[in-house]
Amino acid sequence: MSPQFDYLLESFTRYLETLNYSPVSVKNAGAFLHEFFTWLTMQKIQRIKDINPQQVNNYLDYLKHRPNQINSGSLSAGYINKHITTLRWFSKYLQITGQANLVIKPELLKTAATATYLTKEEIKALYKAAGKQDNIYNQRDTAMLSVFYGCGLRAGEGEALNISDILFEKELIYVRKGKNYKERYVPMNPQVKENLKTYITEQRNELLNTSKTEVYLPDRQALLLGRRGNRWSFHGMYQRLQWLKNQTNNPQLKEKSFGLHILRHSIATHLLQQGMKLEFISRFLGHKSLETTQKYTHLVNDGEL
Repeated sequence: MSPQFDYLLESFTRYLETLNYSPVSVKNAGAFLHEFFTWLTMQKIQRIKDINPQQVNNYLDYLKHRPNQINSGSLSAGYINKHITTLRWFSKYLQITGQANLVIKPELLKTAATATYLTKEEIKALYKAAGKQDNIYNQRDTAMLSVFYGCGLRAGEGEALNISDILFEKELIYVRKGKNYKERYVPMNPQVKENLKTYITEQRNELLNTSKTEVYLPDRQALLLGRRGNRWSFHGMYQRLQWLKNQTNNPQLKEKSFGLHILRHSIATHLLQQGMKLEFISRFLGHKSLETTQKYTHLVNDGEL
């Protein structure tokens, strides 16, 4: 983070302490603001005066799709609301201290836990955008979609995949870091197998060779690599998915707000549509019980498919 962000983070938490907020509230607010500053830094924003309302909304949209680091799925509405409350406190602090006139009044974006999904045509549009010849990372991007849609992995599970976890002979992917550290094997269909093999034997080697400095050391174990040859982070994959969405020729898809987790929701919904039994979908997704999988039935019963 920039020196200004470091200073503001420290002074903001001291401000809350001065107002007699509880230690827990101060700690949580500091963590939320730190995540906001980290996100801004990734967007190449280093100063408060460069922030505008649209960027705040983009950040909240990012939170809406960021995977839950403790439990599976996305962040709860209550958790996102705490982020929003912190940003409002921070906005008030900036105005009181005269450091900036930043008014943050975002609406709570996430209000329901019901699973949403992309149609099969929208998924095809993403694959088409990923596979375009003028996309210099076409094989890598196709592999990403294959991991999260074709295999239904959670964001953290896909990020943690190593080359050794891809068992081509058995047509399985070994998930080492599932929810609650639970391991499982996920089947690869022929297309997923072909996509991953093409990426591994061709483009992945190119990405490994792009790192020529000690700052960015290549990760020879990781399956999915960023452009510098290091393990591709969730943040990088999320941004790439947004890029792919905007490269499609589907106006409705471009208007939709979604992250990596919607690919997992989509494959589950499509399998259910095809008649696969809930217990098999539950096992495929790595759910502990059928109750978690039941949410996908709402999409079918409500006539959305």
